[in-house]
Amino acid sequence: MNLFQHLLLSLLLSLGLGLLIYLLIQNQQLQRQLAAVDALQRGSAENMGKTLIPLTEKLEAISLVTSKLSKEAEDSHNKKLAHLQKRLDLYKTLGLLNQAELLRLEAKGVEAADKLASTKKIIWEAGEALADKKARLQSLMGPIDKLVAAWKAGDLSPTADTVRKELETVLGELGND
Repeated sequence: MNLFQHLLLSLLLSLGLGLLIYLLIQNQQLQRQLAAVDALQRGSAENMGKTLIPLTEKLEAISLVTSKLSKEAEDSHNKKLAHLQKRLDLYKTLGLLNQAELLRLEAKGVEAADKLASTKKIIWEAGEALADKKARLQSLMGPIDKLVAAWKAGDLSPTADTVRKELETVLGELGND
């Protein structure tokens, strides 16, 4: 039995040694494959980095341009709204001017003068907002002051026609802008 045990032990040892050699070979192959995969991943990461950095820069540039355009559009929109508001204010001023004229015709000179004087601030501010009409609108301050003084003094003969005509002319020109 000694021989049989010896044979069996030799066979088991050979099998164990063979299995160990087989596992070592498999381990080396797996390490080579892992090294290849690792190299591929590093190369992919580098390529992605080289690709993503310029893309990120382009996206940032696009974002900057988009925000600039958005701000410009908003500013333009706000300017248009302010322009329209000043036109509306001038139309309201015409209404106040007509009320002042009615009061003048009713021989209520002081009330008419006060109503006419209340248009000055609106006209002045419209002139500030509408730069191309500024000189014409703000030049109405003198005639308004003369009318206010005359009406308060009891001279109701001068009319506000020159002021009205100038406002209507300016509004007509603004309607064409």
